[in-house]
Amino acid sequence: MKKEKDELGAYRLVYDKENKEWVIQRKNAERASKRCKTKEEAMKALKELSKNQDAGTIVHKKDGKFQKKK
Repeated sequence: MKKEKDELGAYRLVYDKENKEWVIQRKNAERASKRCKTKEEAMKALKELSKNQDAGTIVHKKDGKFQKKK
């Protein structure tokens, strides 16, 4: 049985200043789905994860400000 997009939550891409890497994490998840050194690499992974899981995406800039939602 497949869950609805809103029930599982969107993937969020944020920059982890402490570890100096981009983090992809699902809403309400305790751990990151993926960690990447560059935003370009993270965006590719985010696109693939959201496509495979039929989930939305929320992207933030390096300074933490909102960039885009899909």
